[in-house]
Amino acid sequence: MAANGLSGRSVHKDVSSVTTHLSLRELCHDLVEPTATIKWLVSASEAGSGEDFQERLQAIAVAAGQIAAICDDILDGPRRRASVRLDRLAMDAVASARVRYPGVIELVSQPVMALAGSGDVIRILCNVLANACRAAGPVGKINVLVEEADGLARLCVTDSGSGLGRAAARGRSGLGLEIVGALALKYGGSVRLCVGDLGGLMVTVELPAHWGSSN
Repeated sequence: MAANGLSGRSVHKDVSSVTTHLSLRELCHDLVEPTATIKWLVSASEAGSGEDFQERLQAIAVAAGQIAAICDDILDGPRRRASVRLDRLAMDAVASARVRYPGVIELVSQPVMALAGSGDVIRILCNVLANACRAAGPVGKINVLVEEADGLARLCVTDSGSGLGRAAARGRSGLGLEIVGALALKYGGSVRLCVGDLGGLMVTVELPAHWGSSN
């Protein structure tokens, strides 16, 4: 008889239930940004002129592709030894963030292949950028750097906010950083937080890189 009258099967079932609940909560959290982007673009298209219609359609396609990639990794899991162009996914993520963020987002990148699933990389990018936009505020600035260094695919996102205070570690921002950390660790990567040159938080995510991908 197991302790407290619980069988091994019931304990396993309880743990699985908690894990499923957490995964569902994380998935819902990570689908908010691309879904909200699509909703905003549709509303803007209905209210505005047709001058930017093609650009908005392209932005909707990018956001829909992000949702599809995230769901694909959740349902089927990333392919073993999968690799993606971190710089291209970052370009799409920044473009999507600029749609709804009134401040300034600058991107500097070089070609680099990250050894990770596309859906997971998109989740990392969307979470870090969403947190930076919230921290910087509507008239803030965000710098995004993508590079390969020491055999690693590196993403650095710096904002002009107030840094990592107690308020930043709660709610959606806190959950987002937890998800980013877990996804980076999944591929043997890491996440570092420090004060950036804009005065706010700098989040550095490192993932294994495909050798020579920046050439």
